[in-house]
Amino acid sequence: MLPAREGDAIWVRWGDTDNPYQMLVDMGTEEVGRLIWQEISRLPESQRTFEAVVVTHIDADHIGGLLSCFVDQEQPSGVLVKDFWFNGYAHLEAKTSTAPLESLGAVQGERLTKWLLTQSWNRSFGGDAICRRDGEPLRTVELPGGMQVTVLGPTVKRLNALKPQWEQEIRIATQKAEKRGSNSSLEALGGKRYQDISDISTLRALAKQRPMRDSKAANGSSVILLLEYEGKRILLAGDAFADDLADAISYYSSSDNLKLDAFKVSHHCSRGNITERLIKAIDCQNWLISTDGTRHKHPDDEGVASILYYKSGNAIKLFFNVSSERNEKWSNPTWKSRFNYSAEYGSTEKGYTLEF
Repeated sequence: MLPAREGDAIWVRWGDTDNPYQMLVDMGTEEVGRLIWQEISRLPESQRTFEAVVVTHIDADHIGGLLSCFVDQEQPSGVLVKDFWFNGYAHLEAKTSTAPLESLGAVQGERLTKWLLTQSWNRSFGGDAICRRDGEPLRTVELPGGMQVTVLGPTVKRLNALKPQWEQEIRIATQKAEKRGSNSSLEALGGKRYQDISDISTLRALAKQRPMRDSKAANGSSVILLLEYEGKRILLAGDAFADDLADAISYYSSSDNLKLDAFKVSHHCSRGNITERLIKAIDCQNWLISTDGTRHKHPDDEGVASILYYKSGNAIKLFFNVSSERNEKWSNPTWKSRFNYSAEYGSTEKGYTLEF
């Protein structure tokens, strides 16, 4: 998990450690994208190939880095991205399409779509939408080196819901950061209160709160990916809705819950995107949270408390990509002992690397 400001930037590597296969899932803000460009430049030319670069949805803290790293500047020598995964405007009806890629432009002059038309775009899906269709088998992509990627979401319904709002959302998500300012209305679910979690009753009270559920169409359209490699499973949730994630898990698995080796918590552990039902649908020890708390004040105390309360007794491990004022409280040794969990933090320069 790279340091991605308030967003996500997940760099996945597998296979030979000296010459790994790799993919990127989201790229944070534009500032983060420039840092990723520098990281790619430091790699030997033989290691600058990416099997896929995924943009889960059109929020600035997921899409901005793609613009600054790939779209707005020349690439270092040897960089090859075999496929970009992203649902554009014409994918929002999620119909099986025979139309040429040139017809996929959403907003005339919108620089991301124009650029993607010159790239390999959703080739792994025949140019169609990346989504889960009810009543049909889940789409699974076999990447080189033995990585299997299964698409658990979004649903066709969530893609359709984004269509009326597309032009406004993509304009906000792709405009320069300085134009967005610090009071963007894109997300309003981040908490601002400091909670003193002194005992199990306080933890329970936080977990049992009924916050407003996330209803933002862009978040609901998030691509949800289950990565499987040599018996290990990681679920990357983007900013997906909690009920959609729980439904997707039920669609994928007939068991009571899904065994995972790691779960990238949706929407930076916003209280509006995590529920008792979702937590209980996942059998997982390692919970990954990506955000530095800027702009939207994530993670929410209610979100983290829900994980610890509904997974009490499971020796939960929290992994934060960076330390921040919003998450450093969870390093409290008394809390860790009392609620049976551990917390690890990445650096502001490199983020956190979790190896299996």
